[in-house]
Amino acid sequence: MVFSSTIFLFAFLPVTLAGYYLLNPKLKNYFLLAASLLFYAWGEPTFVFVMIGSILVNHVLAWQIDRCNTRARELGKASTAKSYQHKAKSCLVLMVVFNLSLFFVYKYLDFTITNINAVTSLFGARPIPLRNIALPIGISFFTFQAMSYVFDVYYGRGKVQKNPLNTMLYVALFPQLIAGPIVRYETVAEEITGRKETLEDFAQGIKRFIIGMGKKAILANTLAVIVDRAFGYTDYSQLTVLLAWFGAASYMLQVYFDFSGYSDMAIGLGLMFGFHFKENFNYPYISKTVGEFWRRWHISLGSWFRDYLFVPVSGAGWLRKLCARAKERWGSRGKEVVRTVVPLMVVWLCNGIWHGANWTYIIFGCYYGVLLSLDAVFGPLLKKWTKKLGIDRKARWFRVFQTGRTLFLALLADVVFRSDSMGGAFRYLGSLFGLMGNSLSDGASTFLVGKGAVLFLLSAVLSMPVIPWLREKMSGQTGKRLAACSILSGAAYGAVFIVAVAFTVTSTYNPFIYFNF
Repeated sequence: MVFSSTIFLFAFLPVTLAGYYLLNPKLKNYFLLAASLLFYAWGEPTFVFVMIGSILVNHVLAWQIDRCNTRARELGKASTAKSYQHKAKSCLVLMVVFNLSLFFVYKYLDFTITNINAVTSLFGARPIPLRNIALPIGISFFTFQAMSYVFDVYYGRGKVQKNPLNTMLYVALFPQLIAGPIVRYETVAEEITGRKETLEDFAQGIKRFIIGMGKKAILANTLAVIVDRAFGYTDYSQLTVLLAWFGAASYMLQVYFDFSGYSDMAIGLGLMFGFHFKENFNYPYISKTVGEFWRRWHISLGSWFRDYLFVPVSGAGWLRKLCARAKERWGSRGKEVVRTVVPLMVVWLCNGIWHGANWTYIIFGCYYGVLLSLDAVFGPLLKKWTKKLGIDRKARWFRVFQTGRTLFLALLADVVFRSDSMGGAFRYLGSLFGLMGNSLSDGASTFLVGKGAVLFLLSAVLSMPVIPWLREKMSGQTGKRLAACSILSGAAYGAVFIVAVAFTVTSTYNPFIYFNF
């Protein structure tokens, strides 16, 4: 079940909201959990039990960790306290092994077997049969949320849930279950049992949901027609340079509105039920550097990797030893480079793997790891050089240049991300520069670009912080002007909802890209 579907909009959501607000407050969590499990089981009737099993294992491990940590604190400096600390750490390691094993079996086992067979076939070995295990929708998201729960309990960032149903509600809550955002346990720990629903939050939730639905149903789904046409070529000599660039740029907008639209709807639904999820996107296409881009794009995933992987790797003993060896060979500068680059590459390799079982995702992650490493190592030197050359880094032309450079690098990455294989990605990238024997343009591509130009320009404008700017202008009004702005705002939300519903009812294309993850 997807948010922008008639069954969700006109059946599941109204019934769930009515039941939630009519029930006794003590029963609300149980009702919301039942609704969330039904939401997931609607499309995954078998895998709902896999998710439940995963949550229960993580619940037990978190409970055991909390028990050991509590006992260790009670004992203070006694020698036996260390044994409890060791047990807590062992449970944490067991949690990581369990979740990654589940992740591997369902998402990467066949991918691994395929690559092993490719290597062993060179030596005439008999291929290992594929297991053909179906992928549970949203496994990347609910696995990371379950891990977040245990991590935050271990580090004391959130209280352990005694009731397993509350743990299950946190992980399986339907607004963010299938495609995020990845809600960190510490951010909603208190709201699981102590939240308060308000009319203001409910109204803001409706508005946020409508914005997300408009992004998804009106913009992303329509852009998808152009993208599918451009990326659908098998003979890349027929893909013109014009259409290649237009298709790649359209995909950048499609994936942004698809995923940020889902996040908006999830945040809006959370507000309707009294939950406050953190932002997942902050207008990434105005970024001046790749680092800034990823601080604005998929914020929940970036913060997850930062706190649960980058920080531990940065402080790991094996990295300190590696830095010491680098210092012996290359001096202090070599040590700093290793200490910066190694954690970044580990994180971005894992980021690529998280996205999917395909070499395109792994290369996508490594590509950004290299870019961020280069920026971390050479960024300070570039600042010095530009200063020596007398370049004003705050000048408008320089900021435009930086944003254009960042968008170009992101476009190359998105071509790899969208392609089915690295071979296809390289051929598409070659088409961008006319290296596949393809022409600059033809009648069909000119017609398609002309037909989609208005939608593309509208999407490009809306990917900028236009709405916050309008809100700021409206908030400064008083009296009759404020009343007029309120009426116009309400009419705009109503119009977007009506048009989005019309697109939903009439369109046959309505998947979410991040359902694959």
